[in-house]
Amino acid sequence: MRWDGAVTFGDYWLGYTGKSDQTEAHAHVAIQLCIGLRYDITVEFGKQVLTAPGVLIGPSVDHRSLPNPDRVAFLYLYPDAPLGRALKALLDDSGKAAVSQDIVDCVRQAANFHEVVAALELKLVPPESFDPRLSNALNLLRQDWAGIGAVSRAASAVGLSSPRLRFFATRQMGVPLSQWIIWRKLERACHALAHEASLSDAAVAGGFADQAHLTRTMRRMVGMSPSRVAMVLRNTSDSFKNPQF
Repeated sequence: MRWDGAVTFGDYWLGYTGKSDQTEAHAHVAIQLCIGLRYDITVEFGKQVLTAPGVLIGPSVDHRSLPNPDRVAFLYLYPDAPLGRALKALLDDSGKAAVSQDIVDCVRQAANFHEVVAALELKLVPPESFDPRLSNALNLLRQDWAGIGAVSRAASAVGLSSPRLRFFATRQMGVPLSQWIIWRKLERACHALAHEASLSDAAVAGGFADQAHLTRTMRRMVGMSPSRVAMVLRNTSDSFKNPQF
């Protein structure tokens, strides 16, 4: 079995729908919602295997995707996003959970990932409780992320010290700010790969030191090599033009 589906990027989320294949064990910053579009889905957590209509995986939780018998939907959300925080609240102490049927239905009944996100936000997102200084700092880092001093500049702009900003990030997102930045870099590299960039050019686009650095990071956080990720993105693609399930 191989990856065969479609990838869609949103402002703070990434969605994949289609056939899934096995990955290496990995952990990433994103909160991942895994839904079997017709049948149960199976995810491996070390020696434990969880099979359910929908599985939720928290940030920094080691896991491995297994081949599933039918099409799946994977939704990856930044932990600072309102929906990411709402889903994070559903995790158990080990950082995973089988999700409720109403969440599964939000995905199975939607026509595309934009509808999925809208339905889940309506159902799950509470009134805003995120520290506005952290929110503003992350928005600044989305624009000014490269080079030495980016975190210091963002912290200064919102009236925080760098250590205080890092503290707020870890407390409210559940992951270190440094890992959030690396996940953003991987997203930029994936955009480049989807648009036919070479591996070395994708590394540059993502702000990685070199192709080897990109490869190590992608294996650690995605469980696949950049060349395999590129194949998935290019095989599916209309990746960014056709978000239909």
